Amino acid sequence: MTLGIVIVLFVALVGLGTLGTAIRFAIRPTEQGLAVLRPLSAATTSATLAASFHGFATALLNVIHGLEEATDAAATAKAWQVFLAGLAEATVPLILGFALLAVAWLLVAVGLRKQA
Repeated sequence: MTLGIVIVLFVALVGLGTLGTAIRFAIRPTEQGLAVLRPLSAATTSATLAASFHGFATALLNVIHGLEEATDAAATAKAWQVFLAGLAEATVPLILGFALLAVAWLLVAVGLRKQA
């Protein structure tokens, strides 16, 4: 298993933990539940950003190595293609983490509505 997959799985686990807590809050809203959701959201955001920045850094390192080893125009073009693919993959944790956070906070809104 590559490091990138492990990092995305970490984002998924932290985000799913936040989502599970939000579901519990939507069903049975309490001040303690809301107090737990705030740091879990911060942890999900931090994990999401860290995973994406890791992906961006990896893409940059790969293009540097690819360009250093390129001997012709085709190899240079391939290095840039790999770089762009790496940038695209680096957005996966952003999409996953922030989508989970969006759903979690929609559930918090439901719980707050029930609480009022």
